[in-house]
Amino acid sequence: MISFKNIALRWLPPVLIPKAWGSPYEAANWSPRRGTVPGAYPTDSRNELTPGVRTELVRKSRYLHKNSGFVRELVANMAIYSTGDGIRVQAQSGNPAWNRAAEDFFSLWSARCEITRRFSFEECQALVCRGMDIDGEYFIHKTRDAEGEPRIQLIESHRIGDEFGSRETIDGVGLDSWGAPVFYRVLEDNNKSRDLPAPSILHIHEPEWAGGVRSHPSMQHSINHILDEMELLALEKHAVKDNADVSRILKTARGEIDDNGDFVVGGAGGNTEASDPVSLQRIVGGKLVALKPDESLDSFQSNRPSPTFTGFLEHLRRDSALGMIPFEFAADSSKIGGAGVRLIVAKADRRFSFRQMILERRLIRPVWAYVIGDAISRGFLPPIAGWWKIAIVGPKRVTVDAGREAQQNRADVEMGLKTLSDHYAELGADFGEEIERRASDAKLILETATKYGVPVEMLWKPSGGASVMPPTLIPQAGRESGIASK
Repeated sequence: MISFKNIALRWLPPVLIPKAWGSPYEAANWSPRRGTVPGAYPTDSRNELTPGVRTELVRKSRYLHKNSGFVRELVANMAIYSTGDGIRVQAQSGNPAWNRAAEDFFSLWSARCEITRRFSFEECQALVCRGMDIDGEYFIHKTRDAEGEPRIQLIESHRIGDEFGSRETIDGVGLDSWGAPVFYRVLEDNNKSRDLPAPSILHIHEPEWAGGVRSHPSMQHSINHILDEMELLALEKHAVKDNADVSRILKTARGEIDDNGDFVVGGAGGNTEASDPVSLQRIVGGKLVALKPDESLDSFQSNRPSPTFTGFLEHLRRDSALGMIPFEFAADSSKIGGAGVRLIVAKADRRFSFRQMILERRLIRPVWAYVIGDAISRGFLPPIAGWWKIAIVGPKRVTVDAGREAQQNRADVEMGLKTLSDHYAELGADFGEEIERRASDAKLILETATKYGVPVEMLWKPSGGASVMPPTLIPQAGRESGIASK
């Protein structure tokens, strides 16, 4: 049943709707003991992250990356452990020969894939990964060079936008009636703009809200923390320098020092009424200081920086690392051990895996489809069903106990709980290449054993042993000795 009160509330303007005063949700109630939370009423993320707000966040984030070692470590760890030497592509069509040919073609193209021919595809992956943390996003333009070859163009976040604002775009992105991107407005060096169609642009970012168009830096929540840390460190270092310049303090009961109040060393240039310590110096050696009865000379000892101050800085850094990678992984792991280390490494590994998924879906797969599709259309590769299917091989996963995990992996493979392809993928290796190399090595070992007439077991002892080989592949020397049949 609809009450008159509910009907009336629907027609009231938002500013006249009663606020939450006596709510059972304490967080919704106002309190004089707490400050007012900034921000307007909930709205789409695109309305909160205005061009001015995003630009200011990017400006500060870039400044911190240039000047804060902690920020550089956070960004570098994410790029190194997510991309490593490069995320490799494996073709997954039903034709192994075509897969190998396509992978070779893509590898050759990747050597100088960028439009300026300065960066390889592996380097572009690292640049994009860094840009996602510093600027919050990166843009890739699928284009062609002067010879008509497919290339990619790296576009940083400040190159997309409207310099003077426009109703046609939302921070440089033109949308249709459904909210899908139609074009991206690129700001060029000649103070002009150029609209690029959305199908030719890859917008690479980690979306946090469905109502957003652009993205903010990953470290936006920690900008103030790190700026405060840098300012406090600068002031504290200045204070430490001042304290280091003071070695002793002359104290006097009168609170002042007259012309003859300085201490005398060796009786030269001092108070004539003071005792001459020259004779004493000849007896005991060293330096003697003659002071007046109401004076004392003490060594100055500084207690800056204090342990409390360093603990406060650690709190700022720890809170700044939250939301990116664990603080213990990036900065200091000395206070944890055992299960705690494994938990931290596992959390970091999940974060790196998520970043790899973003790069795979938003960068690597579209680029593969663009390059290999162009090669098929121009006749460099034959058309085949499932040519767009790929799998990625990331860098070797981070681990804290390599020996224990290697032993467990071997047991899982032997028991059939894990495939060899999954095992090689965790090591950052290509399954097809590793099997080819293993077969080539095995063939060379068999041929060498036959050539010199020695048992295979003296050269190689694989897990399967030589006894599982077909008789035609067992060297003559091995059959004669009977070792291969054991």
